[in-house]
Amino acid sequence: MSVSLIQQAVDAYEDPLVGENLPASTLRGVLSAYPVVWLQFLRHLGCIYCKGLVTDIRDFLAQWTDRAPFLVFVHPNTLEEGQRFFQVYYPGAAHIADPTLRLYRLFRVRRASLLSEIHPRNLLRGLTLLRRGFTNEKPTADPWILHATFLFHEGNLIWSYYARRLSDVPTWRRLF
Repeated sequence: MSVSLIQQAVDAYEDPLVGENLPASTLRGVLSAYPVVWLQFLRHLGCIYCKGLVTDIRDFLAQWTDRAPFLVFVHPNTLEEGQRFFQVYYPGAAHIADPTLRLYRLFRVRRASLLSEIHPRNLLRGLTLLRRGFTNEKPTADPWILHATFLFHEGNLIWSYYARRLSDVPTWRRLF
């Protein structure tokens, strides 16, 4: 997906956001509220990979003392489900509920295929997450949605990453 197409879509999106701990009520406002905004799209909140991802991001950002990006999660669940999830995995996190998947479509977040579901790396990551105490629950939203990561600088998209499989995440240390 080209940066300019996403930027045009963001600029055209005027619907109010449903979320918690957001610095603004519109997408444009959220993405330009801080110098650097990290927009992280998640799988459904019952997903073991989603729980591990959120915890890993929380721990990664806890190492920062300055210059940390403002992090906003987007999830395909209801606001109430998101509130319960983030109370456990990342208290105080900013998050947007998108159960209709409008933002997912706007950002062209990929969907998993059956082949990507059975990838060996998913099994390895899943076993690691089980050892860390995470569990997989019944899907509470679309189970085929994958993760995606977007980085904005002064409201402009500067970097994006689309997961290719359930366990796929970028190497964030290279970003900052």
